Amino acid sequence: MNVSARPELAAELNNLFLSQIAGGKNYHHAIIGRRTANATFSNPHATDDATQLIFGLDLMPLLEDPNLSPIDFTLNLINEFKDEVQSGLSPYL
Repeated sequence: MNVSARPELAAELNNLFLSQIAGGKNYHHAIIGRRTANATFSNPHATDDATQLIFGLDLMPLLEDPNLSPIDFTLNLINEFKDEVQSGLSPYL
């Protein structure tokens, strides 16, 4: 998700972690660094459309289906990723 448009809002939200920053860790810089790295590495073959990106996961299936366990939900995602990696690498091996 492109979150480049409101860097001032990101800074304000990051200030919510001041108690952790006071402990010696600068989460503010780490968060901005990770978002910037996500944008830079998101498409290695094109110039960046965004300066900051975050990744999210749609958890609605867990809310919509009370019979779906978090473990099964997660394992399904892992299996989809495994299948994608396998099909992407297979032509080269």
